[in-house]
Amino acid sequence: MRLLLDTQIALWWLVGSPHLKRAARERIAAAECTVSVASVWELAIKHRIGKLPVAPDTFSNEMRDGGAAILPVTDAHATAYARLPAGRADPFDLLLVAVAQTEKLKLITADFNLLGYAEAVGGIAVEAP
Repeated sequence: MRLLLDTQIALWWLVGSPHLKRAARERIAAAECTVSVASVWELAIKHRIGKLPVAPDTFSNEMRDGGAAILPVTDAHATAYARLPAGRADPFDLLLVAVAQTEKLKLITADFNLLGYAEAVGGIAVEAP
């Protein structure tokens, strides 16, 4: 199954963070991985306000160099987003759920609130690293 890495997991993978255990790192390296442009957008916002040192173009380039595809946000994702139940305030998290649902991707996240929300929505494969 193809994997959709959330922003945090993608960053951990890129920088070799010890938060991402060896087994998870190997699984990601061996899988067909995607990153939503929503993650690039989220990172751009956080970079601009000084919360993250990684520039969005560096992030995108390094993800591609690492073998991940950058998936654009489509009207189908926006439509799926609008149908999601209330209960999650972060718009980027909701968009990742909509992307995973629409594209039939397994969402990989270390955010247990997002994990719980995605599981409650149903029809989405989700996994904590």
